[in-house]
Amino acid sequence: MKMISFCNKKGGVGKTTLCKNIAYKFALENKKILLIDLDPQANLTMDFAQENIKFKNSLMDIITTKNNIENIEITKIIKVSKYKNIDLISAQKELTKSSLIIGTMYEKQEIYSISDMLYQYNQETFDSYDYVLIDYPPTINELSLNFLILSDLVIIPINDALRAFKGILDLKDNINKICKQENRKTPNMKIVFNNVKESFNFVTIEKWIQDENLENLVIKSKIKYSDAFKTIENELSSIWTNPYYWRQKQAYEELIAEIM
Repeated sequence: MKMISFCNKKGGVGKTTLCKNIAYKFALENKKILLIDLDPQANLTMDFAQENIKFKNSLMDIITTKNNIENIEITKIIKVSKYKNIDLISAQKELTKSSLIIGTMYEKQEIYSISDMLYQYNQETFDSYDYVLIDYPPTINELSLNFLILSDLVIIPINDALRAFKGILDLKDNINKICKQENRKTPNMKIVFNNVKESFNFVTIEKWIQDENLENLVIKSKIKYSDAFKTIENELSSIWTNPYYWRQKQAYEELIAEIM
């Protein structure tokens, strides 16, 4: 099992779009996928959930049972999605309360070991998947950091919005700080240019990346902006089945080849 997180401390950079398109491609190749939606907005959940899905179950159901966490099987909150080979742990609005719940119920030394406990007590279930892909909100809280430091790879999307670059630096600093605090290895991090135009902002961001010595984190493949693709990106399978979007398809295939 490989756990991949899609995160940036800036909204609107395409975290969910990257996550869902990569998940669907993996599924087409008969890989077994578990999606975890940590964003209370639940956009990933809405894209993959079956019509009769109930939004009553999320990771909050397990987190709030601290003293019994080892006895609760994560399969109870995993749902079958409407796409073959893809399962889902859905989001719900109560995720906004996760920081309060964790801060109240857990000791300081336990806060960043919640995801470890979840994995250890449900290792057989997690390891039955080829990939676990996680979508995050732009606001990074304790629950988010739990899964970020557990991940094998953190993909950080960035577009040509200048403020998105600060999101990279802030996220990187947060992850490094918690990993140092918890005495654990820092996950591999990769920056992906997503939905970008050749512009002054793009050139500026490339220079900032050089100035911060982050070039080694940048994935070579860049997903270019397309007006036509933007209008249909909610149609999940279109990037892989519609011949008019071959540029986006090629960019995604190159991206996937780099992260596998």
